[in-house]
Amino acid sequence: MQSLSRALTVLAELNREDRAYGVTELAVTVGLHKSTVHRILATFCEHGLADRVGDHRYTALDGLAALRRTARHRVRPEQSLADLGDRLGRLVVLAKPLPKTAGTVLQVAAVAGAAPAVGPASFVAVEPGHAVSLRRSALGRAYLSALPLDEVTGPPELLDTLQRVRISGFAQNSRPVASLPRMVAVPVRAGDGSCAGALGAELIQTGSIEEVRRVVSVLRSGV
Repeated sequence: MQSLSRALTVLAELNREDRAYGVTELAVTVGLHKSTVHRILATFCEHGLADRVGDHRYTALDGLAALRRTARHRVRPEQSLADLGDRLGRLVVLAKPLPKTAGTVLQVAAVAGAAPAVGPASFVAVEPGHAVSLRRSALGRAYLSALPLDEVTGPPELLDTLQRVRISGFAQNSRPVASLPRMVAVPVRAGDGSCAGALGAELIQTGSIEEVRRVVSVLRSGV
């Protein structure tokens, strides 16, 4: 069943957004070899699950994309936050923009899971209502990366960082930011495809790409 599990993982990632994905991008995100991902995508094309739209770039067919948008409309991140916290065994945070301030002010909307495992004695507990740094935190950068390009401004280094987040599908910060610990985060989209916020989880093992991939996979199951 390992091959089926791999194929479903690639299919889920391919259907995450309405755009074309490169083979290398998919391979890095799901943690599989490029040749394996290429074979899976070729099979999808044969069976009408995907379409090749360029040199080594693929997209989900419209029917699956529409199905994904419908499913997103039904899912409420708040409902699954506690479950995600239990599955990961660590802090999970949902951040949303304040009403009428989309793209400018982000705050903690809900918290679940254990308190940060690592941090100084003066570390402040994360609570709903806490401000979230748009540019410095993983939650903020994940949110900004999913906004329309013409709505995001900033220095070149920030724009470069956001482009990398768009490609990988997640953002992370290697050190605590205000009340937030080291985290990895993914965008949360509304039923119409617009960005509704960001969902993040604490990172415990510094520099572990395996941990990042595992946590990102679990987070995506909740958005």
